Amino acid sequence: MREVGPDQRLADEVRAAYEGSAEAWANGPASIYRGMAAALLATTPRPLAGRLVLDLGAGTGVASDALTEAGAHPVGVDLAHAMLAHRRARRPPGVVADALALPFAEATFDAVVAAFCLNHVPDPATALAECRRVTRPGSPVLASTFPNDVEHPAKPVVEAVLERFGYRRPDWYRTFKDHIAALTGEAEAFAGAAVAAGLADPRVERVEVDVGLDDPERAVEWRLNMPHTLGFVAGLEAGARRRLRAEAVAALSSRLPSSVVMLALRARAP
Repeated sequence: MREVGPDQRLADEVRAAYEGSAEAWANGPASIYRGMAAALLATTPRPLAGRLVLDLGAGTGVASDALTEAGAHPVGVDLAHAMLAHRRARRPPGVVADALALPFAEATFDAVVAAFCLNHVPDPATALAECRRVTRPGSPVLASTFPNDVEHPAKPVVEAVLERFGYRRPDWYRTFKDHIAALTGEAEAFAGAAVAAGLADPRVERVEVDVGLDDPERAVEWRLNMPHTLGFVAGLEAGARRRLRAEAVAALSSRLPSSVVMLALRARAP
């Protein structure tokens, strides 16, 4: 039997979590990430209309939707088939693949967009190197993550309520938070990963995006429908789920910021 290394085990755990989360993601977190995807596209140094663009970590298609609205021709890639299959008939082409080994020839795309996926791969620099490889020379590579030094207050508050009901972070999510976040959650490290990948002229900026999180119920649905919490919430009996949601909303009754902060990387293939 072939031995499975830690990176492969991590990828398998992430895939399993996202395979079971497509519908919940589309009905909750996707509405938050849609605004952030649009903000990332706004950093492009050249118009994307008419361009063939790789949407890396496409999920349920929020970045692909934004690309289509901008007149681009996106091709989605995701590790989880269920994410790409969500509303399949209305989606652009999609391929199930690993960001660390993209199944495309060199210089296939006019641009790459990686919205909040590099913080979910074991080696972000290798993923960015793959982005560089499949992008035509001179074309942009855009990517986004969350900064380590700031988070929306709904995150720790809702997680504290979850923990009172018995929740513990899955191993794969702890790995991301404890180790991989350091590789992409700081501007200097994020730019450094782009340099290590062979990308030219990397620039990282902090971007604040209004995504409507001042509504406590919206903020709770965002957090409870994430792949790292959804399985636990779904496993509770119906009454416990109702109490969990009610307690989380009550815990967020004070004024919440409507916006989130993200790191946006802009670079180009040399």
